[in-house]
Amino acid sequence: MSPRRRILVAEDDLGVRELILARLAVAGYDTHSARNGRDAMDRAHTLKPDGIVLDINLPVMDGFEALEALRSTWVLRKVPVLVLTARHAEEDVRRAISLGAKDFLTKPFSDGQLIARVVRLLRAPVVGLGDDDGGSRHLTSVEGATS
Repeated sequence: MSPRRRILVAEDDLGVRELILARLAVAGYDTHSARNGRDAMDRAHTLKPDGIVLDINLPVMDGFEALEALRSTWVLRKVPVLVLTARHAEEDVRRAISLGAKDFLTKPFSDGQLIARVVRLLRAPVVGLGDDDGGSRHLTSVEGATS
């Protein structure tokens, strides 16, 4: 039997964080949490997660700053990140893409959307992150970003 995939969930809203953790745990993931961007970075260094669900509006260090820090850290730069936000600005999607996010999901979202995005996040290849050939970064989907 293969080990359960580790997912780090960085979300400051306790209710949303517990909901995401519960849904992912029921789906079979080994879940861990962080309440702010700095905590997310510390936990990511310790856990070496298979994927990260990262809220943009985090205290201490926002999600964009945390994403930038992840991408500049050798051992974490290829960890796939699903960005969550209540904001619906197209600029946020572009910024998340430019910082290496693999997917973007706006709140509110359904359990099915969350699970489908995490499944896709963990199976899709990371293109260009840390490549010396200047490969491009991509976002697998921007569904929900303008809805």
